[in-house]
Amino acid sequence: MIGVLRPLEWGLLGLVGALGLLMAFILSSIGDEPQWLPEPAVRGHSSARVQVAPSVTLDSLAGTWQTPLFSADRSPDRAVGNTQASSLANLTLSGILITGNLQMAMLKQADGRPLTVRLGQVLPNGWRLDHLTPQSARFTLDGRTQTLNLYAKRLPPPSTRPPISLPREPFP
Repeated sequence: MIGVLRPLEWGLLGLVGALGLLMAFILSSIGDEPQWLPEPAVRGHSSARVQVAPSVTLDSLAGTWQTPLFSADRSPDRAVGNTQASSLANLTLSGILITGNLQMAMLKQADGRPLTVRLGQVLPNGWRLDHLTPQSARFTLDGRTQTLNLYAKRLPPPSTRPPISLPREPFP
């Protein structure tokens, strides 16, 4: 049946036996208990000092809500309705956001500054956003109505020139 084993086979058999013993040692959970560090000695007094946050009056924090946090010049926003403009010629409709409970128009002023207004809010020049569609925004002021439409970029008409054809040359 099994003949005499060669020395290489005896060596492999011994390696398998050693690995089996190592696996049995690992699975037996010997030496799994953690080695804890000793407790540090308590220094100083036994009573811990508790630090209390300083009390601040509401008036000292008034600057945080009176000036916008993310504005470059940190100056308050202009009051709504200060100036009356006759038209919306200096505004361009740059985007419209319509979600379940939020309807907002994004406008660009003539000087390049952005302006956002929600449905029902009044612009600084007195115009009120009354109606939004995915392509337009309707504003009213004193019974007058003006609609701003999104600028839709159009592709140029197709060319009438024939396509470029390459000359036929034989392969070298």
